[in-house]
Amino acid sequence: MSVLLIVYATAHGQPGAGAPQSVDYTEAVALGSHLYALNCSVCHGKNGGGLEEARLSFPPGDRRCTRCHRPSNRVVQPLSEPLVDNNMFSIGTPPALHATPGGPQPLAGSASPTALWAYLSATMPRYDPGRQSPKEYWLLTAFLLDMNGRTVAAAEAVANATAASVP
Repeated sequence: MSVLLIVYATAHGQPGAGAPQSVDYTEAVALGSHLYALNCSVCHGKNGGGLEEARLSFPPGDRRCTRCHRPSNRVVQPLSEPLVDNNMFSIGTPPALHATPGGPQPLAGSASPTALWAYLSATMPRYDPGRQSPKEYWLLTAFLLDMNGRTVAAAEAVANATAASVP
């Protein structure tokens, strides 16, 4: 499936290179995967397995997230504000982002691309919602839909990312 997406070189971490380049479906999902790794995996796990998977990436003594992310803490903690030790934003219980045995169906498993994009852009990342551009949220949406085997819906998200890229 080859859906073209106009992505500027800055999306590849090359600041100052402003020439647009063409990216197909696979590349768009890869860009979404990269954004996921940078913004989502710390809470949802490297492979989208949820909080339990995410905890495994930390040393054994630091896997009790509630030491710093207590439920009584505020939900949003922008990174532009000072962080006080043991008083970081509340993380709730980040769910798995793909189907797991005995787990609830993830939002990306059933929501429309537009509904998933709206949810992500309004609430994620938990510590600073809305920090990504609309195009970046569409790329994340495409990645999550693709992760859940919904390639037609993911292609729609890629098309929306293309529209968000056009100045």
